[in-house]
This record gives sequence, C-alpha cells and structure tokens, in this order.
Amino acid sequence: MGYTRIGILAAEPRAQVQLTAGRIVPRLIERGPRSARVALVAGGALLLGGDRIDITISVGDGCALEIEDIGGTVAYGGDGVASFYQAEITVGEGARLTWAGLPLIVADGADVHRTTRIRLAAGARGLVRESVVLGRSGEHGGRVRSRTWVSDDYGPVLDEAIDADGTLPVPGVLGAHRVFDTIVCAGMRPDSVTLPGATVMALDEPGAVARYLGPAAHASPLPQLWNEWAGSLMPEETSRSDALI
Repeated sequence: MGYTRIGILAAEPRAQVQLTAGRIVPRLIERGPRSARVALVAGGALLLGGDRIDITISVGDGCALEIEDIGGTVAYGGDGVASFYQAEITVGEGARLTWAGLPLIVADGADVHRTTRIRLAAGARGLVRESVVLGRSGEHGGRVRSRTWVSDDYGPVLDEAIDADGTLPVPGVLGAHRVFDTIVCAGMRPDSVTLPGATVMALDEPGAVARYLGPAAHASPLPQLWNEWAGSLMPEETSRSDALI
C-alpha cells in the first residue's frame, strides 16, 4: 500500500502546500501565494504484483498546481497478481491543474488496473497526460485496464475505459500498436484541435481528448499539443510560481 497526498491552499506570502509521501514521493519545487509546482518521484521499485498506489490531489479555490513525473513507471510481471494505480483529483472553484505524466510501461506478465478520477468545481480547469507502453524492448507487454473519469458540477464530462493486452491485441482498440498516449483537457475548449499523427476529439462540455497510437513513445506528437494547451490553461501570472520555496 502507498498513499500519496498533495494539497494546496492560497495563503500569503506563500501557499500552504501539504505533501504526504507514500510509494510515490511528492517533492515541492517552488510555490507562490496561489501556485505551486510539485515533482513525483518513485520511493522504490514499483509496480510489483500486489502493489497499490493511491494518489489524492486537492487544488484549493483560485490556486494553480503543476505536477510533473520524474521518471516513468514500470509495472513488472506479478505471477498472476494484479497491481493498482489510482489517482483522485479535486480542482476547486477557478483553480487550475496540470499533470505531465510520463509513460507507464506494462512489462510481460503484468496486470495493471489504472484509474484517474477528476472532479472540477465551477470555473476549474484540468490538463492531464497519461501514456501507456505495452512491453519493454523485445516484449509484447502485459494487460492494462485503464479508466479515466471526469465530472463537473453538472455531471459526467468524460468516462472512458480501455482494456488492452499485449499478448491478445484486439482490432479497434490498439491493434498492433504498443503505445497509447493521451491528453485530457477539461473545463476549457482548446484553440488547437488538429495535430498530424494524432486524433483530437472535442467533448460535449468544454474540453477535448487528444490521442496518439503508435509503435514508440518518442514518436508521439502530443508534446507539441501539451505545450499549447498548457499555455492556454495556465495564464502567465500562474504558469510559474511567484516565489521559490
């Protein structure tokens, strides 16, 4: 088990940032009165069969939180025992969140359940990147069941589930592709909705989902779109912290 918690509340002269370390360790990089940047670092080898990672993130009203992964995550073969990676995110009124996730590599024999739930209050915006790679070099990869759920004050915004297995490719899901790279933008209608090599789908509520399917993570064009969307979501005055730690 490993419970990680990140919270930010506006305060003067610097925001109150609450960090609790589990198997994933949050590190405060910088902060200002209403903003913070936090890095996530693995506290040991993970994911192993039977591991459960729980991350809770709370962004207070009017705050801006930037999260970045330091190094990707490898889910190792678990001899038939599943592992779990769950993130619960709450974004307060008028708040902003960006989480630039690095790839989750699902090695042969792994069975991963990954869930991300995001709740947006009025005027909140969120931008999350999640990437999955089936197998290390020379592997087909194990199984991953990934669900992304986003809601606002009016109800569900996005509810998507993907079930993929490197040993049993399914036409219409991933097919022969090893990589699915996704950016979820919620609470904002982005200006850029086309990108060669990727599919961008507008949501009924303000938001969009961008996805790349392909043979290698480095071939994904999504970083370009991430930079554009993140620049629109995080205004200049909050895209960098007002003061160092």
